[in-house]
Amino acid sequence: MTDIVTVYPAPESRPWADRSVSTYLKSLGLPPYSIESLLAAARIHPAREGHVLAFGPEWIHIITRGVVKETTSHGTTRLWRKGMILGDVSRVMLRKAAIDPSAQGTGPRLTFLTVGATLSITARTFGALIEKDPVLALLLAKLTNDRSQTVEAVYSISKADPVVRVARLLDYLVVQRSRRDGVERVRWNRKGVHPVPAGAVVLSGPSQADIAEVLGLGRTTVEKSIATLRSEGILNALEPGTRSNRYYEIMDLSHLRSLARSDS
Repeated sequence: MTDIVTVYPAPESRPWADRSVSTYLKSLGLPPYSIESLLAAARIHPAREGHVLAFGPEWIHIITRGVVKETTSHGTTRLWRKGMILGDVSRVMLRKAAIDPSAQGTGPRLTFLTVGATLSITARTFGALIEKDPVLALLLAKLTNDRSQTVEAVYSISKADPVVRVARLLDYLVVQRSRRDGVERVRWNRKGVHPVPAGAVVLSGPSQADIAEVLGLGRTTVEKSIATLRSEGILNALEPGTRSNRYYEIMDLSHLRSLARSDS
């Protein structure tokens, strides 16, 4: 049986989405020929905040930018950042030729909580690429291992204090950018434009309700945990009237990470 790698036309995506995908793949140290073959066989999906991406169970998605809320067919909800692989990865190696009709439409539902982008490819096509290019097998292994470690560290049932669990999630989701990347130094809300403190690391996207849902905590518990992080100087205690939903200014990243790694 001859395997056919599906090649899609050039995706109708914004240039920044193409760049974010290309930059991410290069950051992993993949050789140019591996990147080219993957880009030729996959689809790039740019998305605005609130955009929903819902494909069938045969699709694999790699987040290359933004924060995404994943809801699986089993009802499990989690938050992911850049570098996460989503979907039934086992299908890549099984390379199933046909999908059970009853399973159609039961792939993960991805809701972008920020501007973002994904690289999406069918499991069968990904498997065919891997057979021709073993480097992509290493990529799949790395991404799968990263996912397992994140689930264990952030989402596994834990007896840790809720403040620690919230800290772990924030620590995972935040992406510290270099100054030349142009981290936003101002933010907007209904009250106007507000400066972002020098040195603050900004995280946007998940609401406190989202955090409560994915960690299995009560909304009030999360609100109290966020208040504790603010009182300890880890999060900026924004002035009344200037607070924005789904927005966090991390003032002491090292303290946040120290707390996230604790078992108390």
